[in-house]
Amino acid sequence: RSSQEVCTGSELSWAGHRSLRTRALAWGVLGAVVLFGLYLGFVGWANSFQHAFAEFQRLWYWMAPLIAGFGLQVGLYLYARGAARAAGHLHAGGMMASGGASALSMAACCVHHLTDVLPVIGLAGGGLFLGAYQEWFLLLGVVSNAMGVLYLLSVIGSKSLAPAQGSILSLLPTRPWRTVLISASVASVITLALGYWALVV
Repeated sequence: RSSQEVCTGSELSWAGHRSLRTRALAWGVLGAVVLFGLYLGFVGWANSFQHAFAEFQRLWYWMAPLIAGFGLQVGLYLYARGAARAAGHLHAGGMMASGGASALSMAACCVHHLTDVLPVIGLAGGGLFLGAYQEWFLLLGVVSNAMGVLYLLSVIGSKSLAPAQGSILSLLPTRPWRTVLISASVASVITLALGYWALVV
């Protein structure tokens, strides 16, 4: 669609919102499926698919929000990027910040499974180290995902990238996102510190 069809004045039209929402939802689901597929492929190659499913069952309370959060980030990113382009004020640098959080989450999702590979190549010490930090890595992934989602919501809210009414995104305030992001960052650091103490120490 053209920018004129997606945007009416400075506001996103309802037709533009529906178009962006449908595409964002599809890509978000695809992103979550791809991440889960990468997890199965990596762990299945390192050990076995039976082990991969057993690990997912054992750590579902970390893995499920991590995968769902990644898919949500993909969807919100594409929605915000499309709406911002239509409005003519895309901030690429800011958008890339959330992409970095997503990449970090993916790495955190899979890095602890290096414990399956390292002993085979003679780095048992490294395997023990990563194994000890397994759940903390997953916590790091979940927290970074949450911050990425919050950041994207702040972009959509502060730049008024949602339609004026009729959508959940329309409820997002235009401010004070700076205060919210700073508070969330402090809460994230505290959460990671407490998580390290509870899961590792």
